[in-house]
Amino acid sequence: MKQTIFIILFTLTCASSFAQTERKLADIKFEATTYEMGTFPADSAIIKCQFIYTNTGEVPLYIHQVFTSCGCTERSFSTAPTMPGKSDTIFVTYNGTNKAPGYVRKSITVHCNTKKEMVKLYIKGNMLPAKVTPVERVEVEE
Repeated sequence: MKQTIFIILFTLTCASSFAQTERKLADIKFEATTYEMGTFPADSAIIKCQFIYTNTGEVPLYIHQVFTSCGCTERSFSTAPTMPGKSDTIFVTYNGTNKAPGYVRKSITVHCNTKKEMVKLYIKGNMLPAKVTPVERVEVEE
């Protein structure tokens, strides 16, 4: 009987100590989550932008993966940890070459060890048609 009571008390003590310990996580804060590319011609449809973030948590921040919604959008980011209070940058390049003109909205999904495991970033803009160069008309006689 004493052994059973000891096991029950030991189990309750361990369970309560685990319940009191909270897992510390990093926290990420972006200066902006949307980058406005504005209006740009299809002739110069390569737009570079950056998303600056700060680790506002208590432990190092690790960016695990960054996905883009389309192959026309490339990303570059550091795999090194960002220490608490420090900042870093995710670089994004949109390449609209050979794409149809019109409204552009692409998403970038960031997976990291933060309270909110996934953060969405966006790039938006309006791509105008390429300038058409008039072709000189040549008549051929037969």
